Amino acid sequence: MTHSGALWAPIALLLFSLALPAQAEQSVLTLDKVLSSSVQHAPKILESIAKRQRAEANQFAATGAFDTSFEQNSLFWLNGFYNGSSINSQLIQPLQNSGGKIYGGYHSGTGTFPIYEDELATLSRGELSIGALFPLLRDRNFDERRYKLRDGELGIELAETGLLLSQVQVQHNAMVAYWRWLAAGRRLTIYEHLLKIAEDRDLAFKKSFAAGDIAEIDIIENAQNVLKRRALVAQTRGGFEVAALTLSLYFRNNDGKPRIPERTQLPDQFPLINTNVINRIDDDIEKALARQMELNRIDIEIKQAQLQLKLGENLFKPKVDIGAKAARDFGDGSITREGNDIIMELAISVPIGRRAARGEISAARARLNELKFERQRVQEQLRTSINQLSYSLKATAEFADLASQEVTQATRLEQAERERAFEGASTFFLLNVREENAADARVRNVIAKLTYFEALADYYAATVNVGALRIGTP
Repeated sequence: MTHSGALWAPIALLLFSLALPAQAEQSVLTLDKVLSSSVQHAPKILESIAKRQRAEANQFAATGAFDTSFEQNSLFWLNGFYNGSSINSQLIQPLQNSGGKIYGGYHSGTGTFPIYEDELATLSRGELSIGALFPLLRDRNFDERRYKLRDGELGIELAETGLLLSQVQVQHNAMVAYWRWLAAGRRLTIYEHLLKIAEDRDLAFKKSFAAGDIAEIDIIENAQNVLKRRALVAQTRGGFEVAALTLSLYFRNNDGKPRIPERTQLPDQFPLINTNVINRIDDDIEKALARQMELNRIDIEIKQAQLQLKLGENLFKPKVDIGAKAARDFGDGSITREGNDIIMELAISVPIGRRAARGEISAARARLNELKFERQRVQEQLRTSINQLSYSLKATAEFADLASQEVTQATRLEQAERERAFEGASTFFLLNVREENAADARVRNVIAKLTYFEALADYYAATVNVGALRIGTP
């Protein structure tokens, strides 16, 4: 063995024994843990839940239009020739299906009244009555109260769609944040390993220099590599800390506070790539069309526009109400108050201009046309987007596979160069190049896998894969 080989043997033997350090397997943070935390505690999701609760409260308030009500009217002649008093009380129950109402009441009128108010007088024990009033045209099938009730129900559906949209967005972002944190950790590990090689070599070179085996220029050259690799580690560590801070927005404690993951919680590697995810692209598209939030929003807005159209058509009709009332007085008094009274009522109101109704109808029809074309546009874009993402997944999976092969080849070259250095057939310059090429290949492999898993998160979000996003059962 040459003098150069004797010099390189202990150094190469030391470097050949180095391997990428394994991560501690304590409390490894999995994607499932992050997604479970974010779906429960993310403020955006909690905000959407609160909006749904508000929509439910608004819908409940709209049902109040059909609550039973109590009404009372009283008249008292306090001065003048007449001294009559009239108290009229009623319980009124609106009817939701017909737009009418039924009522029952008690009326007591005592004393003297002007002749034109004579209907206020009753027998001594008052009058009991029961009646009903029904619309024949306007308000019969639809009215303002039923509009608000149905609109409140659609408001709940819209809030549910908004909640699902928030969940998909948050879980998608949590996925991406997790993969970026993992990638940043893997890059940091790679560069730290590269730095450790240079630092260990620096110690070996200094011992060899002290023994007079190498020149000082070799120490200086390696020191330059140490500084360069330290800069890489410092830069990458900053990126890793930022990635961990971003992930804490989704990884929270039981109180909902952000929790910055520890480096010891990093998994060793990315999961295996499974290209079977996109084997059923047509089924994924159909499922996405059925539960895609933007399409659901448009469908709900179409129903709201149809409600607005019904309301306008209702206003266009004349108001014709018919009612019947049965009443009976009890007690002593005028014979004209005795017996059962059956009273029919007919009220007619015909709008002349009807501009308000025409405006409502025209606006609702225009809105329906607008939503129809918007739905077509969104549906076509969704189909195209999912197909594009499937192609992207295939391409990134292939790229990741090639990057893994490159790592294998670069690692073999690195190991071979160390063996040559051990035998005295290589130089410091060539070994350094092999080490850095291998590190670069590992980093490209990490980036390739990150690109694939980011594309996979995009695909899950586009297809509303609630199972993969840990939102619920698909």
